[in-house]
Amino acid sequence: MAMTRCGSCQFMYDEWYGDTRNGVPAGTPLEDLAATLCSRCGMQGNRHQWQPSPRYAGQEAEYYDQFAGKAGIAFYKHWLEQAAGAPSVLELGVGTGRLAIELSGQAARYCGVDWSPMMLKAADTKRKRIFKGEAERRLELAEEDVLAFRPPVAYTHVLCPDGFLQHFTRMEEHIALLRNIHRWLQAGGWIAVDLILPPGGAAWQMLERKRVQPHKLVRRQIDGATSLSRQIFHCAIAYETYVDGAMESRYLVEREYALMTPKEAVLLLAAEGFEVTRMIQNYGSSTPWRTALPPGVNERGSDPDAGEAIEEALAAGKTVRPYREHAWADGGYPLRGALPALSPDAPATMTLIARKK
Repeated sequence: MAMTRCGSCQFMYDEWYGDTRNGVPAGTPLEDLAATLCSRCGMQGNRHQWQPSPRYAGQEAEYYDQFAGKAGIAFYKHWLEQAAGAPSVLELGVGTGRLAIELSGQAARYCGVDWSPMMLKAADTKRKRIFKGEAERRLELAEEDVLAFRPPVAYTHVLCPDGFLQHFTRMEEHIALLRNIHRWLQAGGWIAVDLILPPGGAAWQMLERKRVQPHKLVRRQIDGATSLSRQIFHCAIAYETYVDGAMESRYLVEREYALMTPKEAVLLLAAEGFEVTRMIQNYGSSTPWRTALPPGVNERGSDPDAGEAIEEALAAGKTVRPYREHAWADGGYPLRGALPALSPDAPATMTLIARKK
């Protein structure tokens, strides 16, 4: 978070909102406030400590699975199935065990790490219900801060799903985490990193509704703002619970995420000893824009020569998509409106697959 707390006087300052009472505009860095607001601590020095993102709790933890759904499960299952032997897997930010419960059957060993007690309680309930007496053997759970975590063994695969890396907003945290992961992986081990790309624009909003019981539904509204200069996107997330059409409760949490493009993530991974081999958009349900792909990632194979027909290229074993008749047949019919655009500003999840060098 862009919030700091003074260890001397407990003064709290949030860079995102500034300080209206003292006339400090939103977006003012802490460094610009030195010796101007607090006569006791001077707003400077090592006394001011950055505050971590809030742990998942309350309705955010209770309804997490409702909104995350089955996203990524089939993709990661297929990924683990490609391993030469039974993989050993470490999942960072395991949360409610949404992925872990489904994937642990593919692994010889599966460990999930999270620092939210409420999320881990949900994961523990699931594993006991599904695995019964083998629960702890099938799925290990650890309540730890991943920056301080010290696993007892090395793993073949490490998962950073659901934008986990972006919960850390400072570069030194990204470097520290990736260096830890490099140590935790066996030689030639693999890492998967989900990046969340927010909608285009400085300000945006998302609204979803999920029915969790016959007479109960949950409404989630996200009011987001993106700062290119700070490379952060900020979310005010409201959960409203309705019973028989009447609002019963409202839960609000604010989060910040590192704004990171796939190319930046590729360079960061390369600097910390990883080689990115693939990039997948929305777990394979859509295709990454070519402009987002670094050289050598998702190579399409050998294209047809300039004077070569498609049939000749296929016969030669080249990677060519055959002609698809009527693939693009949607026209502008009356009362139908314009063709729907595949918007480059739509939100997306980009998954980077990398190997330890």
